[in-house]
Amino acid sequence: MFTITVVSTKGGVGKTTLAANLGGLLRDIGLRVLLIDADVQPSLTRYYALEHEAPHGLTQLIRSGVLSPDCISHCQLPPASYDGKLDKMPQSLGGVLHLVRSDTRDGKLQDWMSSRMALDMLMRLNMPLKHPSVTSAYDVVLIDTQGAIGHLQDAAVNAADQLLVPVSPDIVSAREFLDGLCCTKPVR
Repeated sequence: MFTITVVSTKGGVGKTTLAANLGGLLRDIGLRVLLIDADVQPSLTRYYALEHEAPHGLTQLIRSGVLSPDCISHCQLPPASYDGKLDKMPQSLGGVLHLVRSDTRDGKLQDWMSSRMALDMLMRLNMPLKHPSVTSAYDVVLIDTQGAIGHLQDAAVNAADQLLVPVSPDIVSAREFLDGLCCTKPVR
């Protein structure tokens, strides 16, 4: 299993769009994909219609440290390579697209994470995603994050095998991106 976190300190650069479309594309080519909406503004949660909505979401995953079936919603998608004609619906290539919904709008999850020890807080996504039940069920995990700095973003970065960092192609955004990477100044 491979984990990709889409992260940027700047909002509005296309993190959610990238995560949603990459997840759909990977599902269409037959991979088993889990999307995790780790943004307090649950845009990824609203991106796809759900054929099954789990009773819990990100808060339960983070607080329990376990990715249980009651946190996993199932996205409703047409079969892979569907051309829109009802009389020619092809068989799916076997891919799935599941979602852990964001349910953290009130900020209580970030507050809860801030009271944890640093190592524990960083491992809140990493450990559940490395569990054999998860690694055997999914080929790819895509984590969408908020355009900010915080404990949830740190945990998402720590869980990643690869980071995708979209940046708007303008000088102001590029400078903000560099400033976000270099948050500490060297000591003289």
